[in-house]
Amino acid sequence: MPRSRTARALLGLALAATSLVGCDAFGGEDDVMEDPPRLVVVERVAIDDAVERVTLLGDLHGEQEVRVVTTVPERIRVLHVHEGDPVEAGDPLVTLESDLQASSLQQASAAVSVAESARDQLRADLARAEGLAARGALPQQQIDTLRAQVRSADAQLSQTQAARRTASEQRGRTVIRAPITGTVALLTVQQGDMVAPSVPICSVVTTERLTLRLRLTEQDYVRVRQGMQVEVRPPALPEIVRMATVSRISPVIDPITRTATVEASLDNADGQLRPGMVAEASIVLERREGVVLAPSRALVLSSRTDTEREAFVFVFDREGGVARRAALTLGRRYGSTVAVESGLEGGEEVVVQGQHLLRDGAPIRVADAPPPVAALPAAEASP
Repeated sequence: MPRSRTARALLGLALAATSLVGCDAFGGEDDVMEDPPRLVVVERVAIDDAVERVTLLGDLHGEQEVRVVTTVPERIRVLHVHEGDPVEAGDPLVTLESDLQASSLQQASAAVSVAESARDQLRADLARAEGLAARGALPQQQIDTLRAQVRSADAQLSQTQAARRTASEQRGRTVIRAPITGTVALLTVQQGDMVAPSVPICSVVTTERLTLRLRLTEQDYVRVRQGMQVEVRPPALPEIVRMATVSRISPVIDPITRTATVEASLDNADGQLRPGMVAEASIVLERREGVVLAPSRALVLSSRTDTEREAFVFVFDREGGVARRAALTLGRRYGSTVAVESGLEGGEEVVVQGQHLLRDGAPIRVADAPPPVAALPAAEASP
């Protein structure tokens, strides 16, 4: 036991001596080493146009789409067109069997002939009777009776002539014609089929101009105005980009879906777009010029960010080689950037990687940044 205590005492003296030597060699306990500069990545704050837009999918339709139906139930005798054929207004599309209509027209024409003969005979009788009455050979009462019969015959003739016109129109309706100039689409019948008034035969659509129909949520719908420009991109034809114009805005919102219909018109003279296609539409709702835009990944958030829109960033002071803490007031987010209402003026370099380990005035060194991504012509608001 005495030997063990002696060994511990010698070890303590040796440690104390080592400590004294260390203090003398490095300048004493009051000299504290500074932290080495931290390696960070920085990006520059830009001043650019900030664009808020809504992007959604819609359906393309012909500016005019007319469904063709028959007014008489009958069988197709001749089908004049095929789906995709161009037609002019008035061109025949379908000719129906017309035997029944032809028979009705013949009967109506015969009835008109009979009525005309009866009317003409009564007029001749009246003329002779009036001559006799003038010489006193016939009483006036008989003349009045003949005049009444002539008026009745005239009415009967008018009735039969109307029936003949109706029969003629019915026969004319057995030839179904194109209501507008366009292209035959959605042809659902073949020659020999039976058609009825409740079943469409086909549609005739215009393709030189198209209408894009969109369903917008209530928040976006109230910000859309007629005349706004719409960028149209069909996913099936990604190389095609067309500009459309808002042409009609529904006056009501669907209470079930909380959406409303907005239509935009666009030219399609080359016929590359087809009615029925799905297209992506992008509508610019607001554009702000000269906005200070900071990278959103540079932000250090706080408990007041959600309520007061406050946050801070670390700005690289190149002269001093240190990071300076800057308090910000944030605006709307635009993609990977956020608008800064106050705290930055644009052009500053802010730390986007490593900022959470920094303090105000901490020394930093900047790493070689990766190649920058090609910038958009204007920042765009996130949906």
